[in-house]
Amino acid sequence: MATKKAAAKSKPKLDPGLLRAHKAYEAAINSNNTDRVMAMYDKGAEILQPGGPLVTGTGNIRKWVNDYFTEYKTHWKKVPLKNFVMGEYGFDEGIDTAVDISRKDGKVTRWDCKGILVYKRQKNGQWLIFRDIWNSNK
Repeated sequence: MATKKAAAKSKPKLDPGLLRAHKAYEAAINSNNTDRVMAMYDKGAEILQPGGPLVTGTGNIRKWVNDYFTEYKTHWKKVPLKNFVMGEYGFDEGIDTAVDISRKDGKVTRWDCKGILVYKRQKNGQWLIFRDIWNSNK
C-alpha cells in the first residue's frame, strides 16, 4: 500500500519557469489574438502540426495562426504532465483538449491530443516556443 510520501514522490515536480510559459501560451491561444500568440514564439520557431505541413519562419507562422483564428474561435485546455530543462532548452510534455467553433457555420470540432512543446530560453531569461509538436489521440 502506497503512502502519501510515496505518492508525492511519483508525481513529477514541474519547473516553475516552464510552467509559467506553458500557462502564458495557453492564455495566448485562448485569446484568439494573433499578435498575442506570436509574442510566445522564438524567432526560430516551427510548428509540427498533425495532418499538415511543417510551418517554419515567423511570417509563415503568423499567417498560419491568423488563418486559424479567422476560421475558428478556439479554446484549448493544455495540461502539462512533465517538463524539464536541458541547457537553453525546456521540454514540456502534456495532453490537450480543445474546442474549435467555425466562424462560418458554427460547426464544433473537438480535439483530444498529446504534444510536446520545446522552449528556448531567451537572453532575458524568458522561455519562448521553439517547437510546437502535437497529434490527435484518434
